[in-house]
Amino acid sequence: MQTSDFQEFVSKRRYLIPLALVGSLLVATAEILSIVAYQHQMSLPVYLQSFSTPQISVEELASSKLRSVVLIDVRSPDEYAEDHIANSELVPLPEIEGEAGIQRVKNIVERYEKKHQAKPTVVLYCTSGMRSVKANKYLSDRGYQVITLTGGITAWRKQFTRSQDLQVLPAK
Repeated sequence: MQTSDFQEFVSKRRYLIPLALVGSLLVATAEILSIVAYQHQMSLPVYLQSFSTPQISVEELASSKLRSVVLIDVRSPDEYAEDHIANSELVPLPEIEGEAGIQRVKNIVERYEKKHQAKPTVVLYCTSGMRSVKANKYLSDRGYQVITLTGGITAWRKQFTRSQDLQVLPAK
């Protein structure tokens, strides 16, 4: 190969190495995100969606900064029966996805407003966050202002026992 042929060969392919590097970086980033999402027990799309989902930590919820709170558990009835945060209402994610749950949330909020003369903050929770992030999207897309409890009941139970729930949370 002559020098001019070599220069032409290199100039036509000078973008291949940076392109290969960028491609490798994208693949590595996707794999890292997948591992992190797996550790949070979430699918990658839901994990990415969680970054734009309004959330509240266990500490913030327990600090009583929010005086008007309605807790909605979006897990299954069996999970709710096994353990739930006191004063929470059960509205499983499949019901919310099927629209019947959206009406139930509306009824819960209206009942709270009549009793307390205040608009509550709706706090959604599940086991670790995946279902509540999905429910948050469904409800917020329909005009509800909702936030998700970061880490769900798993994070809550690391700090509070069932008997402590009513001491920490505002009255329903």
